[in-house]
Amino acid sequence: MNIGAGWIIAFGCCVAGFIWLGGHLDQLWVPQEYLIIFGAALGTLVASNKWRNLKSLSRSFFRIFLPSNSGKNANLGLLCLMFELLQRIKRDGALSIEADISEPLQSELFAKYPTVLKSKRLVEFITDYFRMMMDGTVTLGQLESVMAQEIEVMNQEALEPSESISSLADSMPAFGIVAAIIGVVHALTSIKTGIGPGEIGDLISQALIGTLLGVFSAYAMMLPISHSMQQLAAADLKPFEAVKEILIANYSNFSPMIAVEYGRKVMFTDQRPTMTELSEGVMATSGNKLTG
Repeated sequence: MNIGAGWIIAFGCCVAGFIWLGGHLDQLWVPQEYLIIFGAALGTLVASNKWRNLKSLSRSFFRIFLPSNSGKNANLGLLCLMFELLQRIKRDGALSIEADISEPLQSELFAKYPTVLKSKRLVEFITDYFRMMMDGTVTLGQLESVMAQEIEVMNQEALEPSESISSLADSMPAFGIVAAIIGVVHALTSIKTGIGPGEIGDLISQALIGTLLGVFSAYAMMLPISHSMQQLAAADLKPFEAVKEILIANYSNFSPMIAVEYGRKVMFTDQRPTMTELSEGVMATSGNKLTG
């Protein structure tokens, strides 16, 4: 994600413009205002979320600064795995992959695709629905319905952190106003101590830093975090959607190659391997050609 670079650009341009206007950096450092705004924001975040969501939010926050696990190589591994599983079923029958589905962590087949094994939930998703297909009692409509329901639940869970940060971003300007009002109250009550107009002006300017900080943090910090989390969540969901399309296509009696192509098409274009790359990947891992 480019969030770090974006923050540097936004913060650097604002500070440079302030200095260009004749301001001094020490005028922006009012720790009391920072404490009020970010303390209120943290308290609101804790109060409005369950611990499950707070843990998920923490993981999502750190992920936006790290390289994404979902990408073309990871998706290529998934598509190759699905092709090989379907090819084995077509060639040798469903019982040929029963051991692999039952114990994927001990499976030599799954071991060839470490990028898939990194996601415990994806492995469970694949194995659960292969078991349902191998049972033979589930209709195509039932299979599609239950997979869609599970993906929808995953989508809701994945979007909770970004929605929480988005709501917090909407609140930051208000917290800035609260800090500014507190600063103005302090400035006005200081008049009775006999301070001069210059000192009152300094106190008012410090109070207005709260408004500045609230608005800046909302639109230059919180909203980019929310959007980055949302984009990561969407990318994380694509492998599950691909598995769903592949299994439905296979259940509709399409060949393994066509079924995998259905899954490939739902992936984001920058994370989607080409047919040539997929064919080469299948050949490299299974020794089979992407046919039939």
